[in-house]
Amino acid sequence: MLQPADPVELVKLARGFYGKAVELLSRGDPYTAAGLAWEAVWCATLALAERYAGAGGPPEGVAWREFVRGVLVRAGLGEGEAGEWAALFVEARGRLRGEVYLARWYEEREHGPLFERVGRYLELAERLLSPSDCHITHRRAE
Repeated sequence: MLQPADPVELVKLARGFYGKAVELLSRGDPYTAAGLAWEAVWCATLALAERYAGAGGPPEGVAWREFVRGVLVRAGLGEGEAGEWAALFVEARGRLRGEVYLARWYEEREHGPLFERVGRYLELAERLLSPSDCHITHRRAE
C-alpha cells in the first residue's frame, strides 16, 4: 500500500502529467504521451481513493476495477457511471501504458479517443475532489 497523499496535490500532479501528454501527442510523440496520460489516470485515481476510501489501493483479493468502481460510488456516482469510469482505469492501464508506452504500438483511430477520455476522467476527479461539491454525500470505506 502507498503512503497517504494529499488528494488535491495528486490531482494537480495528474493535471500536469496530462497537459504534458497532450503537448507531446500534438508534437508526434504518442509513446511518451501515453505514459504520461496513464500517470495522470493513476494520480487522479489515487487522489479519489485517498479521499473516499482512505487507501491507496484495493485490499488483497479485490481487483482494481472493482476497487475504483467502489471509490467512485462512495464519491457519489451511480453504479453504471462508476463502472464506466472504472473500465477507463483498466483500459488506460492496458492500452496506454501497455500497448502504446511499453509495446510502442500506436494507432490514432484506436488509441486517440482514449487520450480524450482521460481528460474527461481528470475533470470528473477534479469535480469530485472540489470542496464546492458539498451536495455529494462523501462516504469513506469502513
